[in-house]
Amino acid sequence: MQTTTHMDARMNQRGINKELINLALEHGEPKGDKTVLGRKECHEAMQQLRRELKALERAMSKGGITVVSDGEALITTYRTDSFSSAAARK
Repeated sequence: MQTTTHMDARMNQRGINKELINLALEHGEPKGDKTVLGRKECHEAMQQLRRELKALERAMSKGGITVVSDGEALITTYRTDSFSSAAARK
């Protein structure tokens, strides 16, 4: 999105950078022509990120996860570090 010179000036004055703007747009609550990222929305986003971090840690502890699909159908899944390219060639 394009920012106006007014927006750039207000961001400078208020110590709000583009990263915070993007967070507000991604996690905030739309209210008419505004998007509000309040404490409640920040808390909910942080909880979701913690859940995702735990899931990523579990995936990493398994050596990564591979999902095989065909179009919209999920066919199988396995630990990435358990894949044997020699067995796959047989």
